[in-house]
Amino acid sequence: MQKLPHQIYSFDEFMLDLTRGCLLRGKEKVKLRPKAFEVLSYLVENNGRLVGKDELIHAVWVDTAVTDDSLVQCLMEVRRALGDEAQQIIKTEPRRGYIFDKEVSENGASATYTEETTGVHVVIEEAEETNGHGAVEAIEALRRSNEIAEPRKPGKVASLIEAIKRHKLATTVALAGVVLTGAGLAYAVLKYFRPPATPFRSVTVARFTTDSKGQTQTAAISPGGNYVAYVITEAGQESLWVRQVTAVNPRQIAAPDKAGYGMLTFSPDSSFVYYVQADVLYQAPVLGGAARKVLEGVNSSITFSPDGKRFAFVRVKKEEYEQRLMLANADGSGEEQTLTTRKFPEFLMFIFDTGPAWSPDGKTIACPGGEGGGFGQMYPIEVSVADGTQKPMTTKRWGAVLQMAWLADGSGLLLNGKDTEIDATRQIWYVSYPGGVPQRIFNDFNEYDTLSLSANSGTLVTVQREEDSHIWVIGSQDEPSRATQITFGTGRQDGYWGMVTTPAGKIVYNSMAGGARALWIMDADGSNQKQLTFNRGGIAPIISPDGRQIVFGGQEKIDVDGGNLSQVADGGLKQVADKAFLPCYSPDGQWIVYVSPRDKWTLWKIPSGGGEPVRLNDHPSIEPAISPDGKLIAYVDSTPGAPRKLKVIPFDGGKPLKVFDAAWLGHPAWTFDGKAITYLIDHEGNSQILSQPLDGSSPKVLVDFKSNVIRGFAWSRDGKQLFFVGGTVKKNVVLMKLER
Repeated sequence: MQKLPHQIYSFDEFMLDLTRGCLLRGKEKVKLRPKAFEVLSYLVENNGRLVGKDELIHAVWVDTAVTDDSLVQCLMEVRRALGDEAQQIIKTEPRRGYIFDKEVSENGASATYTEETTGVHVVIEEAEETNGHGAVEAIEALRRSNEIAEPRKPGKVASLIEAIKRHKLATTVALAGVVLTGAGLAYAVLKYFRPPATPFRSVTVARFTTDSKGQTQTAAISPGGNYVAYVITEAGQESLWVRQVTAVNPRQIAAPDKAGYGMLTFSPDSSFVYYVQADVLYQAPVLGGAARKVLEGVNSSITFSPDGKRFAFVRVKKEEYEQRLMLANADGSGEEQTLTTRKFPEFLMFIFDTGPAWSPDGKTIACPGGEGGGFGQMYPIEVSVADGTQKPMTTKRWGAVLQMAWLADGSGLLLNGKDTEIDATRQIWYVSYPGGVPQRIFNDFNEYDTLSLSANSGTLVTVQREEDSHIWVIGSQDEPSRATQITFGTGRQDGYWGMVTTPAGKIVYNSMAGGARALWIMDADGSNQKQLTFNRGGIAPIISPDGRQIVFGGQEKIDVDGGNLSQVADGGLKQVADKAFLPCYSPDGQWIVYVSPRDKWTLWKIPSGGGEPVRLNDHPSIEPAISPDGKLIAYVDSTPGAPRKLKVIPFDGGKPLKVFDAAWLGHPAWTFDGKAITYLIDHEGNSQILSQPLDGSSPKVLVDFKSNVIRGFAWSRDGKQLFFVGGTVKKNVVLMKLER
């Protein structure tokens, strides 16, 4: 036994051990990252007192400049760890700070702990890494490396060490054999089962732009890491800027233009910035001057060969539903070469502002492609420069793969992507090469829209998105600008991941108000807010036809009063739970209509009680909405490379009865009388909700949200009120220093 001085605080069922740096719930250790643990510790030590945001940041990040995001993410992690009562334990005082509002008892100045190894797994890992140390030192290293969470009886390793010390020669010889055998076993186990190590020892994050409006759209870093180019949106127009990494003032190199500037790439010598505008590639001098037209028919960002003589890009042939990976001379002269082709349902690129990445050895070009309708079936594709053969670089499938960049030594690539088709958080991933083993670089809640890497892999530039949202309401006869906000607070993201109304007049919505993504319910005026789920996402809720249950995530259900949480165990929804995207019930409750990503994102229906699925169309579709009389289905045609269209088909499928052209649209929903379809568009940088009459007359503007962005909406069941999710989006350039 060894007496160790300890500082321990207890509250509820938790014990916070400051000396050992761990949080226990009963005898179970609760995982917290170091900074999250420090945040909790400071709040506990100052329990009952209002702790300001700046005070908390200064206490945890001493002499380190960080954004408010870091604190918010740590608090979210702490609240998830504390569980259902987290909001009552750590209370947020808007614009003031935080209070740890729980009685805390301080345990004695010491506690008794006995140390013991936790078993063979640890021995295997450490045995491989002893590098020839003696057997006694190896086992003592094992003993020191383990963090014990509760008192135990004297361990076998501790007894073994004493025996070794008493009988050094014979025991050491025998133990050496054990260690060597363990080392051999370790090699086999670690080679085939151990998860890959991150390619970076440390990552230092610093904000590069600090625009209070946060209107940065995309960014790229020069190969030498000296310049960053980025696009800013203002008043519906985009402008292109360049700034030295070590300087303060940026230079505008392309004037504001409604056509925009996308898919940024620096030339190999960092003298020019390439961008795509209306499918035409342009070259703009970094130091300013007129832009030069380089090549037409460019539908992706470009990537240069290692020698700088050629670049690759994707060209989309919309009529043939075909995408081609093309090679061209660096100056745009001469004939382009088609390296490889993919035809729908396969593709080389699915999302705007993405493109290929040429490997450092010049032998391979990686493309952010996939198959089917796109989301949920995407992966990096490896294309041989020598003969155009292609193959997946990994067995993992992402909800979306966006931009990619190779590490300088060719040992892997970085990509930003969405992990699942429902998860809309874009994160930075590492994929080893040629092994194809994926790993997330960060485990935070931030979203990263772009990715660009310096030539030596030392600096990464990305655009970090900060978004918050609240729920608003407007009467069906009100003026488009007369909406009323009904939820308040910071960091909530109310309705961002889904919102629906019940027959009883309540609103079910997803929110981060409790510190983690969860399902909530409230009255139509925003009162009586109640959290329904804990430690579950609560994404994409739908209401059962009888109004008694909420199905969320496509696989779980709960009563509207928060009871009877369970998995969907039977019926049609159970049959298609693993492949149904955003399902919806028919008004009579007899059918479930859904989109199937596994079947090329086509539209299907299945009896709600279970049975044979029925295919309704033959092209990529999203967001089906059933008319109030159950006779029609409206949906968005999302065929890759073609403009989105709003289509209406019979409930039994068949050719479209109505087709409406619109700008980027989403979230179609029928009006109460079934005479029109409402949908969301982006109009000159502003969000609008329109109502399109079925008779083909001009659409009517229902909501005109000039200051914020609309993410979704839902009608009350009587059609008298329209609820919508309105939020703010701030996007700024972030630099990440990567140390390997």
